[in-house]
Amino acid sequence: MMDERQRARERRRREEMIARRKRIRRLKIAIAAVLVLLIGLAVWFGVQMFRKTRSNRPGDGPGADPGSTPAVSVIKETSAPDVEGTDGQEGNQASGSDVQAAGTDKQETASGSAASADLMSQARLLAAGYDYDGAIALLSGSEMTEEMRQAVSEWESAKSACVAVDVNTVPHIFFHSLINDDRAFDVNTLGADRVRQNNAAMTTTVEFDHMIEDMYEAGYVLVSLDDMCVKSTGADGLVHIERNSSLMLPPDKKPFVLSIDDLSYYHSYGIGTQGYATKMVVDENGKPKCVYTDENGNTSVGDYDVVPRMDTFIEQHPDFAYHGARGTVAMTGYNGVFGYRTNNYYKDINDPHLDPDQILWLQEHPDFDWEQDCRDAKAVADAMKAEGWTFASHTYGHLNATSSDLDRLMNDHERWKTVNSPILGDIDKIIFAFGADIGGVGGYTPDNAKFQYFKGQGINIFCNVDGNIGWTEFGDTFMRTGRVALDGFTMYQAMTESAAVHSIYANDYEKLGIHDVASFFNQYRPTPIDSE
Repeated sequence: MMDERQRARERRRREEMIARRKRIRRLKIAIAAVLVLLIGLAVWFGVQMFRKTRSNRPGDGPGADPGSTPAVSVIKETSAPDVEGTDGQEGNQASGSDVQAAGTDKQETASGSAASADLMSQARLLAAGYDYDGAIALLSGSEMTEEMRQAVSEWESAKSACVAVDVNTVPHIFFHSLINDDRAFDVNTLGADRVRQNNAAMTTTVEFDHMIEDMYEAGYVLVSLDDMCVKSTGADGLVHIERNSSLMLPPDKKPFVLSIDDLSYYHSYGIGTQGYATKMVVDENGKPKCVYTDENGNTSVGDYDVVPRMDTFIEQHPDFAYHGARGTVAMTGYNGVFGYRTNNYYKDINDPHLDPDQILWLQEHPDFDWEQDCRDAKAVADAMKAEGWTFASHTYGHLNATSSDLDRLMNDHERWKTVNSPILGDIDKIIFAFGADIGGVGGYTPDNAKFQYFKGQGINIFCNVDGNIGWTEFGDTFMRTGRVALDGFTMYQAMTESAAVHSIYANDYEKLGIHDVASFFNQYRPTPIDSE
């Protein structure tokens, strides 16, 4: 293990590398913005000069006397008679009214300009996310300016150039909760088993940022699982599924799907001791953020996990998300959700279902308010939904659905609904824990009792884990997609030629446009890294 100074230097090096790339990107955006501003000012100046020239022409304007100047006419109309006791008063009043009217006109003009600019801003945001129809429709209900007409023309051209996505080959990547510092890899403090799990299944924030930047540069665009399919209810009452043949993107863009597993901040993650966030919260702007405690015990709120990090990245790069899409979060329930202990077993420290970690946590939090935790968790879920995130079952107890019998899966799913539905709402997706599917390749068959049960519970989309990236299967009543984790194990396999499955994951990362993994791979990870 490296000493603390080496660790700090390496961490700074990695952070500076990302910061440098972001500065370059911001500089490009700033230069483009300045050019647009200069062009706009030039156009505005030209229009003003044109208006000034017209206003100085004698008799210019409808109904004017060709032989008189409008300015002189105004003076004659507003001059007041010389009346005793009202020396110029009426004239001053009349002049003041004209000034007030002129001021009102200017205010209305400024207000109209501001409203027009705001409308254009909203429309440009929609168009940046490839919602050209929405952007055009937004402007259609207003008085079109030349800028608007030009924008609509550009969006119509961009829309006509888009091509349909092959939804059968869309890559589906996933992450667990992100690690914000190197404590997660300290064997002396955490023990070998905990470090092994952190090392294999998790990704650091620095690694995550590099990969997302690379995918953006490669032209990838986030689409949702729901964007990939079209759902309809048949006469049999079942939801039927078809491929979405109308998912359109520019020809140089490539779609991908994102999911997150286990966003519960389990007791096993430690409370501010392993580099994870400890819970999610809603900030003063209504945005979902994370609470994190650093190595020095300082606690702050910010972008310390996938959800707020992706939200911020998309806010800065709206062309990274199709129609503002976000990912799907796969939730268990036994430790609660988002760092809140919302499982109803926590209501009573003597509940026989509680395990030792849960009992210890309750002992350390004697003022715990279960109802308040549920309210806070629902507020987070609602804020995430507002951003576009969706939820899926990951089974209540993180079960292996392949090896678990039907009765156990049924009991587990009932627990999931009891604990999570009041907070997360209804779902129609299941993301299998361990990637352990309920059927083999070739589709779920009518005699598959597990599938029939989940379908009867309203599940339409099923997700497993598959090392061969970009695999989706459609049946009459389901869509199933294979996911690839971008974590310590797959990074190590991709960058290490002698690793057991190097060729598979090297191909996956290359396909995603993620290059030179070794350059951002955390140097404090113990290697080799075996599967969790």
